[in-house]
Amino acid sequence: MAKIMPLGNETDIVWLFNVSYSVGPGCPNCRDDVMLIQHAINCIMARLQLKNPKGEPIVSYLHRDGIYGPRTAEAILAYQQSVKSRGMFITVDGRVDPTPVSGWTRRGNAQYTIVYLNRDNRDITGKMMDENDFPAELQRALKRNSPNY
Repeated sequence: MAKIMPLGNETDIVWLFNVSYSVGPGCPNCRDDVMLIQHAINCIMARLQLKNPKGEPIVSYLHRDGIYGPRTAEAILAYQQSVKSRGMFITVDGRVDPTPVSGWTRRGNAQYTIVYLNRDNRDITGKMMDENDFPAELQRALKRNSPNY
């Protein structure tokens, strides 16, 4: 159940698109949460030159269908590896967990993957992700789950 939420003052992001439930292996993988992650990764995949475990560039975009499968799993891990390779503190576990308002995990003082996804979208594209670009199903979920926005 993807949502828009405000963050506290511990990050450089005032608000972000967040998942309600974890996305990844053994996680609930709710459809609109997965769709949000697929969209966020698609927006920055080419610019970051994400690579699969064999070191080959991932060149085809994810289907924004909300189904967690092997390509989405591969893209999440590739994204986390990219963040880590840039010297940032992130847990590379193939999961995208919902962030609390602080944006920081308790394990290793790393920021949540969803925070990095929002930040990279802002920094790479020059703006936060645009709801108008989201699939209609995701737009409806955000409106339903984020009544204050």
